[in-house]
Amino acid sequence: MVACWPTWSLPDWDGTEGRRVQIALEMLGRGDWLVPTLGHEPTLAKPPLHYWLLAAVQQWLGNDRLWLRLPGLLSAAAAAWLCGELLRRWFGARTGWIGALGIACSPLVLHLWPTAEIDPLFATATAASLWCLATGVAREQRALVVAAGLLGGIALLQKGPPYFVFAAGAWLVWWRHRRLRFFVPYLVPMLLVALAYYVPLWVLRIAPSEMLAVASEESVGRVAFYEWKHVRDIPAFWLRAAAVQLPLLLWCFWEWRGPRDARMDASDLTLRMCSGAAVLAVVLLTVFPGRPTRYLMPNVLLFPFAVAPAVANFMTFPGALPRFAQRVVEGIGLLGAVGLLVVPFVPRLGLGSLGLAAAAAVLPLLVRTPAAVVVACLVLPVVGAWTVGLDRTLAWVDGPRSRLHAGEVLQRELQRLGGAASEALHTVGHFDSPLLLAAGLLPPGDEWERRPWRGRWVLHEYGDIEVHPPANYVERVRLHLPFKSFAIRERVDAGR
Repeated sequence: MVACWPTWSLPDWDGTEGRRVQIALEMLGRGDWLVPTLGHEPTLAKPPLHYWLLAAVQQWLGNDRLWLRLPGLLSAAAAAWLCGELLRRWFGARTGWIGALGIACSPLVLHLWPTAEIDPLFATATAASLWCLATGVAREQRALVVAAGLLGGIALLQKGPPYFVFAAGAWLVWWRHRRLRFFVPYLVPMLLVALAYYVPLWVLRIAPSEMLAVASEESVGRVAFYEWKHVRDIPAFWLRAAAVQLPLLLWCFWEWRGPRDARMDASDLTLRMCSGAAVLAVVLLTVFPGRPTRYLMPNVLLFPFAVAPAVANFMTFPGALPRFAQRVVEGIGLLGAVGLLVVPFVPRLGLGSLGLAAAAAVLPLLVRTPAAVVVACLVLPVVGAWTVGLDRTLAWVDGPRSRLHAGEVLQRELQRLGGAASEALHTVGHFDSPLLLAAGLLPPGDEWERRPWRGRWVLHEYGDIEVHPPANYVERVRLHLPFKSFAIRERVDAGR
């Protein structure tokens, strides 16, 4: 938790955090735990488990950002513990510690898990499911296979079908080497967990066809939007896919050096199922448009588990530091030295970048053994979190992405228009949830403009997707902020 503090303490909502919190607050306010809503309208793109967690935190602990980010942070700790225990039992204590610390000190874990986003908990549930599945199948531990099914069901309730994108690679290895032995003890718990929510939903509230249409649009349906520009972006996507799995990805092939026994023993099968899940997920996501980095977050956990035995083996490597490792350390030191010269002339990089550059620059002087290389790779991301990350947090409020001052501006404009403006406000089109939360607003909304405009006062953004104001809605205020512009309109025939 100490290592995650710079991100955990960010004084504003970032990314889609605000959207998740808004949905959870609406569910809590309505007392409706079946159908998530945004702007008081059903939103079926994601299952409700994450919103349940946020709503429960809000009800029990309050609306503070630290509390609402706590589920993601605790899931990182749980992932590190489970990874360490599974590896320790069958690969030894050193491997267990490497796996646990590899997760706890991963740059993406330090940066993304202490948030209220939906993806960290999905990544934790998905990776934990596949760890248990791989270990249970390889060691013939039925209880672990059942646990894998339960965790898979939780992952489905957290984000839905994307779980199968990562499970598919593990299943292929499983089928090839064990012909899907124990498949029923895995599948049944997963289906029971998922159906415990979906059956009441389908019976009481939402038709299955409507839910499946949304699921298709959010997953397979996105392939229809694939364009040539997405083909050009493939190398950049693969580079991101490799980068998010650092630093332990550097040992991906270490355990395969030299001659190997062609037979697939339990240890090989365990690691191959996890690495197969991660690799096939990258292949499958390559054909999807957009491909944001957050889609790869389960790989951040899968790869440390798969390569931890190789890293532990590397630590015991006798003799001097291998030449390749020495060159990598020297390269990092060179980049750090260059950073010390460049950062002062690029103010937007922040002073924290100097601290990270200094730490990188001294690595060649301190790292002389394989064990020191591993320690450096685990410590350097923490240094980055407490230099670059902390600087980002401290400077956030006055930065161009902060919604705190913007929320105050919006609230003042609404007060200037009269008290009814806040009480009778609606939103049309997609509107920035962090801005609404900063202004203390949870108004009804119509994100996709499915109905005619309603309400006396309407708030909407100016952006790539323009709304279409009716003639009887007159613009009263237009605000241009560093991150976006928006307007407040009044219906001129109000009350008639």
